[in-house]
This record gives sequence, C-alpha cells and structure tokens, in this order.
Amino acid sequence: MLFLAEQHLAAAKLVRKNGAMRTGVERELFIRKSNSCIVCVSLMAKDRGGVNLDDFDWWSLTPDWGEIDEQVRRLAPPHIDGPPLVPDLWSQG
Repeated sequence: MLFLAEQHLAAAKLVRKNGAMRTGVERELFIRKSNSCIVCVSLMAKDRGGVNLDDFDWWSLTPDWGEIDEQVRRLAPPHIDGPPLVPDLWSQG
C-alpha cells in the first residue's frame, strides 16, 4: 500500500522530533531517515502538483516546515481506488 504525501510528511516530522532526543551519529541517522521521508513526499506529490524542495534545510534538526506544509496543503486531492463513498441510487432502478 502506498502512503500519501501528507503521511510521509507527518512521518518525516515525527522522525526529526524523535531525533532531537539523540546526539552525535544517532541524531544524524534520524535526520537521514527523515530526509528519506521528505524525498517520498516529493515523489508521492508529483502527480498531484508537486512540491519544491530547493530551499529545504536538509541537515537542520528543526527545519522550517512551513513552506512544505503550505505546498502539501495546495496539492490536488489524492485519487484513492475503492468503492464510492456515496452510493449511486439512480443505477439501482
């Protein structure tokens, strides 16, 4: 199952937050894991309008999430395969 860009962004933030409690090499590992999630945000957002990561501070423990948050909020709604949420009453005639 694929995750949405919004889910990858939430994971990236949580991993960075957990990394704040670490030091040295262990902290760097958490930042790298978070960066992987950020790359996934970009990949999953590509078909929905995309996000620009040119100004993202990849190595900051506390990057400015505001710009990415705003871009993710502007994405087109995701297409989710599944039954309709509202039944088509006209076709049951």
